[in-house]
Amino acid sequence: MENKIKVAVLGLGVQGATHVEAAKESRHVESVIGYEPEKARAELRGRELGIKTTSNLEDILADPAIKLVCIASISAAHPELTEKALRAGKAVLCEKPMGETLEEARRMIRVEKETGKFLQIGFQLHYSKLYTRVKEWIDRGLIGTVVNSHCRYYCSEFHLKNTWKSNSKGTLIGEKLSHYLDLQRWWTGSPVESVFSLSAPNAVAYFNHPDNHQISMRFQNGSISSLDFVMHIGETYQADPLREALEKQSDDGHYLQYYVFGTRGAIETDLYRRRLRRWEFSDSPKQLISKIVETINFPKEETQSWIHNTHGQNLRIAELVAKGMRPEVSASDAYETMKVCFAAEISMLEGRIVRMSEYP
Repeated sequence: MENKIKVAVLGLGVQGATHVEAAKESRHVESVIGYEPEKARAELRGRELGIKTTSNLEDILADPAIKLVCIASISAAHPELTEKALRAGKAVLCEKPMGETLEEARRMIRVEKETGKFLQIGFQLHYSKLYTRVKEWIDRGLIGTVVNSHCRYYCSEFHLKNTWKSNSKGTLIGEKLSHYLDLQRWWTGSPVESVFSLSAPNAVAYFNHPDNHQISMRFQNGSISSLDFVMHIGETYQADPLREALEKQSDDGHYLQYYVFGTRGAIETDLYRRRLRRWEFSDSPKQLISKIVETINFPKEETQSWIHNTHGQNLRIAELVAKGMRPEVSASDAYETMKVCFAAEISMLEGRIVRMSEYP
């Protein structure tokens, strides 16, 4: 009979609720307990989510039946909670970023190596069908060698006034854009050599951080990438019971598109149009011929599994831990993405190209 595990979720906000839902659904999980440091909030969220909760972290760390700890707290708490859980012998799934400084990210890696325990960072786009299909096509050689990629990400302001995210003194790079830089690293398949980053003055006056970024990477194999992000142009979302969210947002200023260019073809992902396309290049006496050879449209019923598959990631990690397996996305690889994020912040602040060799 397969062993089932007990799971703890630290932080019971929106993201924490996603972890709770997956744990309750997993056939590899026996039970789930939640943690919030304030007793009243812990009790409230316990009632809302239908789980047992505690405001005493030691209740979780000292329980040998808890094998997996999912950390969905505010970003500043990630390093400390991760270290405590690893040293208590738990497997850990921690949301990104890996702390608010590069030293905090290094600390997580050091503790992982010291304890030998399971640590995976929540880069859930590695489990989203839209992006894993891109990786599959690249690995099959369908577009040749990746030489360039562009990400255009325009959205509305959805962090709201006086929340910890809008009041953050850092940037959105590690907290939000790390997902999209991580994909460019993953698909290109070469270490990042250098980073250059720019931000313009804010349109969102109450943000303590930039609301726009342009980030470029050069890879050791000569490939390049760019990410263009703006968090205010998309029309402010107002739920319409007669229209599905992505359908409404598909032409109101929201964009989340990738173009991945290779030596033999290219790939486009378009989240709001629910579309994935592939071009094939061929030669002719007159010119290079480009032809769209494959188009996939995913149904709205499968939206989350295609675009932001946190649920699928969490189900899979519960299975890995229950079966005694290792992480599928290593913490060391996640650390390489976090190095890019911190380098982009330094580049933006100091107005210079940052070489990754500066940050071992």
